[in-house]
Amino acid sequence: MSRQISTAEFEELYRSTVRDLFAYVGRRSRGDVEDLVAEVYAVAWRRRADLPAPVLRRAWLFGVARTLVATDARHRAQEGAAHEGAASLPAASAPVGEESDAAAVVRAAMADLSANDREVLQLVEWERLTHAELAVALGVRPGAARVRLHRARQALARDKRVQALLGTGGAPRTTAPVDTDGAVSRGRSARR
Repeated sequence: MSRQISTAEFEELYRSTVRDLFAYVGRRSRGDVEDLVAEVYAVAWRRRADLPAPVLRRAWLFGVARTLVATDARHRAQEGAAHEGAASLPAASAPVGEESDAAAVVRAAMADLSANDREVLQLVEWERLTHAELAVALGVRPGAARVRLHRARQALARDKRVQALLGTGGAPRTTAPVDTDGAVSRGRSARR
């Protein structure tokens, strides 16, 4: 059994992850973002003896947030408090100002993906999770996380609009990363 983290360690975890969680929940929820983020940390506090190794705690928090956002969306749909489509996770909010052609193509292709594929791509590209962190966030083994990411990338690459954008003709090219926030990227930026 793992050791329960101290109050100081928990406060440091909060300070180092709260901005990322606000951004994550804010992009995915139509509910009260502050309440949902507070609930993520309440769950973490109650389960502080069960937290994974320090390097995986951020990803674990994303997994909790993912579950809470989905639960909140279901409750809103059941109550009839939200408009049509609130039960599904949004692909992404439209950026302020004009959207580039590439961004519009990727946004449309992302909207056509399954909710699971879209979430996997967003966790890796927006939240910059590693394969190990993705596995923790999804609650699966690292190998399964890599397979899900590969399949999601393949599904996105099969989209005719993305193929035309990348100039691949009819053959999907899964080696070029696509920034799921709306633009095609030619390389990955360095991690923090």
